[in-house]
Amino acid sequence: MDLTPQRAFAVEAETVSDDLQALERRIALKRRDGGIDHLILVIADTRRNRRAIAAGPVAFAGGSGNPRAVLAVLRAGRDPSTGGLLLR
Repeated sequence: MDLTPQRAFAVEAETVSDDLQALERRIALKRRDGGIDHLILVIADTRRNRRAIAAGPVAFAGGSGNPRAVLAVLRAGRDPSTGGLLLR
């Protein structure tokens, strides 16, 4: 019998992220309303998005600061135990 607690995990994708505060609010509502434990935010790796993220370094502070580590854990089929921000 598996006694591991189940966690709700979600992935959100954005192509343009000019207003990080609005994005964080929208994601926080989705997490709250959907009972989501961890969320990976994938943002298009564009110059515009990198500037927006650099302007708001505290954005998504609850997530992992190491996107490669999060991806490695996901590839292994394990719970990342955190959210994260990925530029792809």
